[in-house]
Amino acid sequence: MIGDEVGATTLDDVLRGEVLPGVHVLDDPIDPVDAATRVRDRGWKMFHVDGSTAVDKRSFLAAMATGCGFPQWFGHNWDALSDALRDLSWAAAPGYVLLIDDSARIRAHRDWALVTQIFDEAVSRWARDVTPFFVLVR
Repeated sequence: MIGDEVGATTLDDVLRGEVLPGVHVLDDPIDPVDAATRVRDRGWKMFHVDGSTAVDKRSFLAAMATGCGFPQWFGHNWDALSDALRDLSWAAAPGYVLLIDDSARIRAHRDWALVTQIFDEAVSRWARDVTPFFVLVR
């Protein structure tokens, strides 16, 4: 479930530890390059996904593969997305922020509930290693 029931989150909230890792609506106009710099300064890794072309499963998975720099083995299906987000050995870091911009069309897609379940599973997997994993959608 997306964490917007009690209001939207800012990147400052995330970096100050004021919100728990999870899937959150980002209400912050920060430029993705500036966001990446601030996340990197925290010692974490940020992935930026441009959701403007993500209108269906195929285009969303392509946007995720590009934005996250998934390895060659990424299979462009839901299981592969789950595997990639729960692995991240190819992008090792002590914390992660996945920023998905222009998400309105994909959030309206029938598969969005499955996508948020995949994100929630990744958050839970990283929590076992005490590694923060945030998905921020705006």
